[in-house]
Amino acid sequence: MKKIVLATIPMQSIKAQHYVCEENKAIEYDGKVRFPINALLAKTLQKGDEVKVVRIITEGDASAENAVFQKEELDGINAVIGAQIEYVELFSSFKETSDVVEARFKQIVDTFEEKCTIFADMTYGPKTLTPVLFFTLNFAEKFFNADISHIVYGKIRFNKDKTANEDTAELFDVTPLYYLNSLSSVMSAPDGKTAVKRLEQFLAL
Repeated sequence: MKKIVLATIPMQSIKAQHYVCEENKAIEYDGKVRFPINALLAKTLQKGDEVKVVRIITEGDASAENAVFQKEELDGINAVIGAQIEYVELFSSFKETSDVVEARFKQIVDTFEEKCTIFADMTYGPKTLTPVLFFTLNFAEKFFNADISHIVYGKIRFNKDKTANEDTAELFDVTPLYYLNSLSSVMSAPDGKTAVKRLEQFLAL
């Protein structure tokens, strides 16, 4: 089964950090990375895996440089794993007009394959990219019979001088948020109050 990785590439310069994951220690990587998705892949890739890394690149001052860094970082991690990795680049301008957003959606869904397993990173990129990623994942699950394995988000606090505080880097597994959205899409109820009650019952499980 092909593993497809949706890797968002930052538009500004970044430094490597150690990302702590309190809720899911199984995906916490001991090393430092610039890209949270690479920390996830370091913990989940296996020898011989067929992997397509889809790099979503939005034009910015450091986008091209960061794309190089992302590949170098992952290739370094994979050197001791032995997965078979191919890279695909999707480029778009830093605009949020409807034609650009729709083009991003189409670019991403064109990379999907039947019964693939998908990993996604929502850390970087323009704000509209996050809902676009959710929509594409829903599309993949519904029409490609895809397995949405992990969705991660890397968080870091910044100092007053706008430098990153290295002791605050955290990795969040936000996959449950995706499935919560899916639940809302399929759940039925006669009215809003009943829907909220049923949602509370589900969350209490």
